[in-house]
Amino acid sequence: MKPITMARWGAMLAAAVLAAGCGRGADQTRAEHEARLQARAGADRSAGAAAAASAAEADFVAAVSAAPVSAPVSLKFRMQQPPQVGVPLQLELLLSQEPQLEINSLLVSLVPGDNLSVLSNRSFEYHAPRPGATQRMTATLRADAPGVLSLSVNVLVDSANASVSRYFNIPVIAVPAGS
Repeated sequence: MKPITMARWGAMLAAAVLAAGCGRGADQTRAEHEARLQARAGADRSAGAAAAASAAEADFVAAVSAAPVSAPVSLKFRMQQPPQVGVPLQLELLLSQEPQLEINSLLVSLVPGDNLSVLSNRSFEYHAPRPGATQRMTATLRADAPGVLSLSVNVLVDSANASVSRYFNIPVIAVPAGS
């Protein structure tokens, strides 16, 4: 009996693959292949979008809340420059909701503490946001005195099952202008 060479193994493997493909049309095989490629490309786009969103939110800080970890919403914020007395300050807010939660409406209210002013809109309202959505808001603040100031953010979450309020606190440490 002759030993089987690599060339013979390759030829037998090729014949087995061709035989397995018999009875299936080239169009069906091509369609299945293209569907797999599209699914893989969609997953790559989703992963890329999630990575880009994560990188864009990397310098945001979580607002302080007494609510449990399983709260229906979470809040992050970012200030482009350090707060200075008398100088308007842009505050960016990201309100994220749980992915599985159907929300009818969100009402976000900004409540400044002593020596802090909100120069822009004090409230934002969102109707029927899609589950897992992130709401982006921008507010303009002004510190009227140096020190540790406070901005409260009240979020009313209204769903089909319940209405829940969540309170967040954002510390604003203001320094004299020009410092």
